[in-house]
Amino acid sequence: MKIKWYGTACLLLENEEEDAQTNQRAQLLLIDPFFPLNKKLYKPQIDSEFSQVSSILVTHGHFDHITGIPSVIENCKRKPFIYCTQAPHDALISMGIEKDLAQKIIPGNKLILKPFEVTVLKGKHVVFDKPLLVKTLLSPRMLINIKNLKCILKENKKCREEGETVVYDIKIKDKRILLMGSLNLDDAVDYPEGADLLFLPLQGRSDICKYAMKFIDRLKPAKVFVTHYDNSFPPISSHTNIKLFESLMRKNFPNIPVIIPQAGQELIDVI
Repeated sequence: MKIKWYGTACLLLENEEEDAQTNQRAQLLLIDPFFPLNKKLYKPQIDSEFSQVSSILVTHGHFDHITGIPSVIENCKRKPFIYCTQAPHDALISMGIEKDLAQKIIPGNKLILKPFEVTVLKGKHVVFDKPLLVKTLLSPRMLINIKNLKCILKENKKCREEGETVVYDIKIKDKRILLMGSLNLDDAVDYPEGADLLFLPLQGRSDICKYAMKFIDRLKPAKVFVTHYDNSFPPISSHTNIKLFESLMRKNFPNIPVIIPQAGQELIDVI
């Protein structure tokens, strides 16, 4: 399987094997498409890179997880279905997405997107801590990136999370992937332990690297694939201290490999 990270929480999962019954390439799963406001970062060629996407999964409704969807839909050869909860569903409809394409989901749903089998689990959004909020609001980056800020505030009015963040439990053959769109979990949910790969978003707190350790301890994955660590939407984002995260992983979980992708980099057989 190929995995490609595009920045923020945007991922493309591509099965390389053909369907034996149809002789056609199996599903290409696109997750949380968003294109960075930071001009220095990688931007995909939508018309070529996403033209074969067959399904889109949304973890929650914030602007940095759904605003790339209209452009993707416009450039797909066959219109993919979008699987999302109520809040992002309503936001996407307001953006002009056809109602038939936006499929509403709730925790407990199982999606058969051959060869992927996807179970929807209740998740939780990271709670922004006070030190991060103060640092962000007082930063000169607020003025430097004033155009971005205006855009973010505008999009934020219609793109709401509404307590609907989900986690995706994705199975392909004998492998299991656990995908988080935000770094938090619900205390009442029994999440599967020991996934072959955990997609771990590192954004939203001043202590995010240390904060992540308790979730890795809870989920006990075989490998960790870091996402959302980039500065895609200044002035409200920042580049996470990846070296600190790697140091904490070596100290606390020395047997769990960490994958730090570069945006646009295609990775093969990481699970």
